Amino acid sequence: MKHTLLAGCVACALPAAAFAQAVSNDGLETIVVTATRRSVEVQEIPQTINVFSEQSIKDLGSSDFADLTNSVAGVELRQEQAGQGSVAMRGILELDVGNLYAGTATASGVYVGELPLSAAGRFPGLSPFDMQRIEVLKGPQGTLFGEGSLAGTVRFIPNKATSDAFDASADLTYSGTNGGGDNFIINGMANIPLSKDVAALRIVGYDRDMGGYTDVRISDGTTVFKTIEDANTEKSSGGRAELRLTPGSDLAITATAMLNDTDNGFRNRATKDLTGSFSVEEHAHDELNAYNLEVEYGFSFADLVASYSYTDRAIDAYYDQSGFVPIVQGAYAQLNPLAVFVLGLPALPQPTGVYGKQAMQAQSDVGDIRLVSNGAGALKWTVGAFYKQTDTLYKLDGNSIDAVPPASWAALTQFLTGLAVPDALISTSNASIKQWALYGEASYDFADKWQLLAGGRVFEETRDSLASWSSAFALLTGGTPPGSAKSNGDSSLFMPKVSVSYRFDPDVMAYALYSEGFRSGGQNDFLALTGGPPGYDPETLVNNEIGLKSTLLDNRVILNASLFYMKWHDLQQVVAQGIGGIGESIDNVGDAHSSGIDFETRWLATEGLEVSFNASFLQAELDNDVVLPPSAGNLVVPKGTRIPGTSEHSLSLGATYRFNAFGDTRGFLGGRVTDRGDVISSLDTYKETTPGATTLDLRAGLEAQHWQVYLFVTNLTDEPVPLRQDPAITDIYTGESLYYWGSPRTIGINVRLGL
Repeated sequence: MKHTLLAGCVACALPAAAFAQAVSNDGLETIVVTATRRSVEVQEIPQTINVFSEQSIKDLGSSDFADLTNSVAGVELRQEQAGQGSVAMRGILELDVGNLYAGTATASGVYVGELPLSAAGRFPGLSPFDMQRIEVLKGPQGTLFGEGSLAGTVRFIPNKATSDAFDASADLTYSGTNGGGDNFIINGMANIPLSKDVAALRIVGYDRDMGGYTDVRISDGTTVFKTIEDANTEKSSGGRAELRLTPGSDLAITATAMLNDTDNGFRNRATKDLTGSFSVEEHAHDELNAYNLEVEYGFSFADLVASYSYTDRAIDAYYDQSGFVPIVQGAYAQLNPLAVFVLGLPALPQPTGVYGKQAMQAQSDVGDIRLVSNGAGALKWTVGAFYKQTDTLYKLDGNSIDAVPPASWAALTQFLTGLAVPDALISTSNASIKQWALYGEASYDFADKWQLLAGGRVFEETRDSLASWSSAFALLTGGTPPGSAKSNGDSSLFMPKVSVSYRFDPDVMAYALYSEGFRSGGQNDFLALTGGPPGYDPETLVNNEIGLKSTLLDNRVILNASLFYMKWHDLQQVVAQGIGGIGESIDNVGDAHSSGIDFETRWLATEGLEVSFNASFLQAELDNDVVLPPSAGNLVVPKGTRIPGTSEHSLSLGATYRFNAFGDTRGFLGGRVTDRGDVISSLDTYKETTPGATTLDLRAGLEAQHWQVYLFVTNLTDEPVPLRQDPAITDIYTGESLYYWGSPRTIGINVRLGL
């Protein structure tokens, strides 16, 4: 283990709270959120919302999106590498995220301020540094947040630029992972007043260099050609800049730019000894450029918010396809006589590795305008309109043997297609999706203690796409000749929401909620290669929830609980796949349900000691048999099978403690115990389970006005953390099962500086 001296410095720390809050003299911190598109105390809202305040983010020591989501019971992120994986809320998630062709919509929405950043199986490298708060809205959010919020929504709310005074801060972290590499994270912020009470600029930047912890064998299945240590590296950098103008007391104009650039090494796929076999070297690049212009104006009766966002995201990924090495070798046996004796080309070398190059480039334009009433009366309302257009280019390049010159591929393909196709194994899809929506929500306080809330969203979508494909291998195996096809589709939906709440007293509220959410349908662009239906319908989710929110003992205890039953209609699942994994077809395969309980409590035991516990117990199952595609052996997955990627329980228990150390310096002790149950990884391996894990994170430090220093350890007991099993392949060299792994024990130091 590296850096073992740090372990002794943190061994006395207390178990951690996932929701540690700042302490005031009056009790627990009161947190105001905008989850309902208006500023309301979170305890006043009749739905389940978990909130990280800025202080709780710091107390957790969270450095990325994964740290935060894995701290929330009932929310699970099982990533294959930085920026790729599936987010499950209450058992609802994408059922296939391993291929960029898997879909254009997502089950969980992600926002930074007004910027929507959702993409199926992909999430940007968001840093929680300099965030005012992060809101996790559980359950469908179709009324106010629309498409892509089927399971819930995560909202990152940044600190705004302020013209009051100059401010700056820095956050520096160094750590070492047991059996892995060293990690460096740098965050910085500068708030620059440009004109008193009129203009300010806020600039935030970050740089992450994560050393990796899984080792790799490069092998064709019989011979190991190369060994690479700590191969699942991540290097990312980016930031955001915000210019905020307040020319009048009623007007604010905010322009934001956010950039992120990530380079990943291998996926964190390995056997139980954290070593995996790949036939080729993997790497992936993810670049995001996002811009937003927001105008806020306060009328006498309502506040107007108009927002326009533009995002441009490009992903290039080179993924190992070692499971296809025998197929490719067989095709080469047929191609070699043709290459040598007919075309006079050099003999093609026997391939030892195969990869597929996937590329996606997506541009989105999003407009949202809404009016939010600002009166103090019994009636409150919100009305708005929404527009989004997304243009996406997908490309799969299967010229995946570096040893074969491109000219040889071109000559072979032209010969096989009668000069009709110049390239081999290249498939593209150009897709355009347009969405329109009108939405509204109103609440009315009646009979002193009762509130009725009702809302809805009318949504329409049109989809158009053009796909083209070519494949020398497909021709040799009786597949479809090169060609192209157009497809289109449309959807219209109405998403209602109704809740009734009752206040026993000002601090205790019970509620009942009915809400709906949806994920868009789509077109199967590579139908000719894969078979299956031409398109698929949207998924919809109906949520029935009852809950209790209470603030007790003079604001020293918060106790919240909710029971829910969600019905998931028209699940989208891959039902057919092309040769070598080129292209997928998706269809609606039936229904499922998810039922359970969410529980959250926080207790301010003394002025400096806060204890918290949150838990989720879940049953998420298919409601009918599901027949998988031929690539999975036409397997019939029976009714009652658990939804993949979801634990039946997740728990978090802990505390934070602050005390006077010396002078004006405080001491800090904290930590977190998290326990998650086992999961099934995919429908085609539904009889196998990936074990759960219990992890302990500890943190101890000193805090002064302008500096803080902490020592920390995550996964103190070095517990193996298998996120999910890879259902597609076993290790080509050892034949063992492959899993995607969370990080082993990591020990480090965190230094914060501020004015």
